[in-house]
Amino acid sequence: MLLGDLAILLVAFIWGATNVVIRDTLKGITPYWFCALRFTVALLTISFCFGRRSLAVPRRIKTAGIFTGAVFSAAYLVGAAALLYTTAGNQSFIISTSVVFVPLCVWLFTRKFPSWHVMAAVAFCVAGMVGLMVDGSFRINVGDALCFVSMMCVTAYVLLVGKFVGDTDPYGFSLWQVAGSLAAALVTALAFEPFPAHLSKSVWLAIVYAGTIGFALTLVLQTVAQKYTTATHTAILLSTSSIFGSLLGVIFIGEPMTWRIFTASALILAGVLTVEAAPVLMKKRQRQ
Repeated sequence: MLLGDLAILLVAFIWGATNVVIRDTLKGITPYWFCALRFTVALLTISFCFGRRSLAVPRRIKTAGIFTGAVFSAAYLVGAAALLYTTAGNQSFIISTSVVFVPLCVWLFTRKFPSWHVMAAVAFCVAGMVGLMVDGSFRINVGDALCFVSMMCVTAYVLLVGKFVGDTDPYGFSLWQVAGSLAAALVTALAFEPFPAHLSKSVWLAIVYAGTIGFALTLVLQTVAQKYTTATHTAILLSTSSIFGSLLGVIFIGEPMTWRIFTASALILAGVLTVEAAPVLMKKRQRQ
C-alpha cells in the first residue's frame, strides 16, 4: 500500500510538470497532433517493455483496455486544447476536483453515502472551480470550461481502471490502454487539424518527454498502484498535481498568480484536504 501511494504521488508530480511542458510547447504544434505523436511514442515504449505480456491477457481485458484508454485520451485531447486558452495552474486545480467526483460516482453506482465530509469537500471544490472559471466580468473562460470536461474524463478513467485492473496483469492492461488512446487521438487529429509540416527540436524533445515519462511511465505506475488501493484514494493523491502544476507554472513559464486565482485555488485545496484529513481525524477520535 505504501509503495502504491508513493507511486501515485510521483504520478501527480509528473502530471503537474507535464502540464507546464505542454503549455509551453503548444506554441509550436497543434494540440491534437501533439497528443497523437505523444501517444505513438508511449505505445512504442510500452510495447518494447511489456509487448509479450499484453498479448497474454484475455480478449475481454484487451477490449476494456482500449475503451479505458480512449476515455483517458479524451481527457488529454480536451485538456491539450484547453491549454490554448487557460493556464497550466488553472488546469491542474480544476482537474484536481476529480478527487470529490470519484467518491460521488461511487455513491451513485453503489448507493453508499460517501459521508458528510465528502459533501463539504464538494462544496469547497465547486466554489473554487467557479472562482477559477469565471473572470471579473462573470464570463466563463473557454479553456477552464474545457478543463472541467477533461476532469470528468479523468474521473471516469480512474473508476474504469479500478473496475478492470483487479483481476488482470496491470502491465499488459497498460499497453491496450495506450492503444485506445492513440486510436482516439489519431482520429481526432486527422479530422480537425492539418499534419504539422515542420517541428522544431524543442517540440520533438517535449513530445518524447511527454510520451515516455509524462504518459507511458505515469500510466503504468497508476495502473499498477490501483491494483493495491481504492479509486477514491487514488483520486485524493492525484489531486496534488494541482499544487505541483500551479507552482511550476509560476516558477518556470511566468504564469500569473492573482488574488482571485489564489483564493479559488485555496478553496479547491481545502476541499482536497477535507477529503484526505477528515477520515484520519475521525479514526483518532474513535480510538480516544
